[in-house]
Amino acid sequence: MSKFRVQIFLYIITILLVSFCICGCVEVTPSSGGNNADSYVPVSQGDGDIKDMIKDQNQAPATQEQAQVTPEQSSPETVLPPAENESFIRVTPKEYSQLKQDSQTSYLPYNRPVSTDSREFLTIYEILNQTFAKNATAYAYNLVTPPLYIELGFYPKIVTDEQEIYKRTGDKEGTIKFTKTRPSQDAWFEMRVYDTKTNEEILREGYGKTYSLTNKTAAIRRAGSFQFDFMGDNVAADIAMKIPVDSATIDAFTNVSTLIGDEKTRSSLLPSVFLKENDLGQGWQTTGDLIHTPVIYSSIFIAPSSGSKMTQDISKYPGVQDAVTNYEQTKSANAGETQVSITAGDEGYGFESIRKTSVVFRQGAYLVQLTSYSVPPVSFDELKRLATLISGRISQL
Repeated sequence: MSKFRVQIFLYIITILLVSFCICGCVEVTPSSGGNNADSYVPVSQGDGDIKDMIKDQNQAPATQEQAQVTPEQSSPETVLPPAENESFIRVTPKEYSQLKQDSQTSYLPYNRPVSTDSREFLTIYEILNQTFAKNATAYAYNLVTPPLYIELGFYPKIVTDEQEIYKRTGDKEGTIKFTKTRPSQDAWFEMRVYDTKTNEEILREGYGKTYSLTNKTAAIRRAGSFQFDFMGDNVAADIAMKIPVDSATIDAFTNVSTLIGDEKTRSSLLPSVFLKENDLGQGWQTTGDLIHTPVIYSSIFIAPSSGSKMTQDISKYPGVQDAVTNYEQTKSANAGETQVSITAGDEGYGFESIRKTSVVFRQGAYLVQLTSYSVPPVSFDELKRLATLISGRISQL
């Protein structure tokens, strides 16, 4: 009976050993300092994921509650690492229809000027060849209709550099001198524009220092009151302020400018104290050349019906003494005539002959001469009347 039990015990041991061999080996963790644990993980051939195995090993032992997972529960999907980025390769677009435009589009509001090839610019102010030698100037302007373009042209001081080089060629040697002219590196210019209401600097442009060495055009594109400061050294500059306008505005401005210019010219000329055709009466008209400058007025009148002629010569001298001196010279020139004193002006005289009558008077710095040299001449009394008329106009100045 005991022998039978021993056989049964050996049979059970054999079965257990065979089962153990069939189930496989047990995984062990490499000792500290060994190779990476991954190297020791066999490649999985089943449905499981090798990463889950590694993950389970690194985690702490699960509690009893955590180990009890019902069949309905499932572990979350494992997120794989992203694939490596592909390189961008330049290729030809499939079509260009979305990129082409049949006509140019303007994003400016209507009734606003846009840039065209026929655009004209009106110069509203100009400073030419102003020299800057460590000095500054400033101007103020109220811009109502922007934009305002500022054109800047520069003329830096030119300096000459000399360089000597010792040169030997064969049996010849000596010093060669080279000269080179260039703009001075000390030349600079700067324009600063300020809003006069806020004192904010809104624009800065220039030449030299941190600016490029070229002519410039700057623009102010909003209305307001502005101050322009110009400064520099070793440089001269042309500064032109321009606004874009159409041809009609150009014509209108030109006409106004012409009128203003004519008025300025007239205001600088000798005042209108001289005789005109209606002062002499009906039938008289102006003939020959008329001279009108700031100090001289000279004209000739003729009456075609009678053949009479008369000249008027009015001069304004720098001072009264100059007029006195020239007045005395006329008396000496007419010494051969019988001179009669007249009441026109401060002092005056006249004379009358067969072919010539004349009156001469001085009033302040003015010297007036009226002469008739025709046949028949203008009467002496008529000349005195006309002299009194001119004297009254001089008194009103």
